[in-house]
Amino acid sequence: MVNNRIPLWKQPLVILRTIIAIGTILIVCDLAAQYFCEPKITAQKINLRDEPTPNGHIVEKLAYGTRVKVEEKDPYTKWWRVKVRHRQGWIASWLIHQTKYRATNSLAETTIVLDPGHGGVDSGTIGINGAMEKTYTLPTALAVAKILRSKYSRVVLTRKSDQSVSLSRRVKIANDDKSTLFISFHFNSAGKKNAAQGFEIFQYHRNAHNFSRRLNTDFTNLPLVDRGISFGNFEVLRDNQRPSVLIEMGFMDSTHDFSYIETKAYRRLVARDVVKGITRYMR
Repeated sequence: MVNNRIPLWKQPLVILRTIIAIGTILIVCDLAAQYFCEPKITAQKINLRDEPTPNGHIVEKLAYGTRVKVEEKDPYTKWWRVKVRHRQGWIASWLIHQTKYRATNSLAETTIVLDPGHGGVDSGTIGINGAMEKTYTLPTALAVAKILRSKYSRVVLTRKSDQSVSLSRRVKIANDDKSTLFISFHFNSAGKKNAAQGFEIFQYHRNAHNFSRRLNTDFTNLPLVDRGISFGNFEVLRDNQRPSVLIEMGFMDSTHDFSYIETKAYRRLVARDVVKGITRYMR
């Protein structure tokens, strides 16, 4: 018997329905892919701001589970411009998956650049028994970084090991990242044993004036002489557009100061006071 039925592929209506079905499936798959590729906030709550800065106006507080459409990512500052429903704004991307964060910490949206002075071929000043300044600036900065990160701040270190980093590179990091604050860590030298002692804060631009004062006020736990705040014509301050300070946390060639400088306990004191100063300044 001869089969007179028209093959399915020759039936226009069937072909049209097939095309529509395939197209619908592709659209649904595309939308699903877009949805599930959109970042989901797993912090308890984060701020959506009108500008990519912790000083921007809060447009909305985004709750856990909210998905955001990322429209722009700043590769330096790590702030993202996003769209949520019909609202647009900026979020600090490093907070999205901080599960315990609740948008209440004044430090969380800050970017703090910590600059451990010297490093690599640059030993810095030489102190008691040939001790090198670079040996102590890095662990001091790391102690500060540890506390700041526990408060959800974004911390950028100009060096993380005993490496050489040019002064211009250190400044560029702060300017490119549009850092909230920049702190350069150092230890001083009088050029003669026991000729001087104490800690001191240096600033160059007026935008660091209030921060310098706040830090100096909060250096209350240090067993060293307070030498106050001074003008410092240093490249890491002079060429820095961000509020920046350079702190000399004691004299390497002072027997008294160095007895503290070489201890972890002193570095913890410095770290706690620095973070306290930053916290109060940001308020």
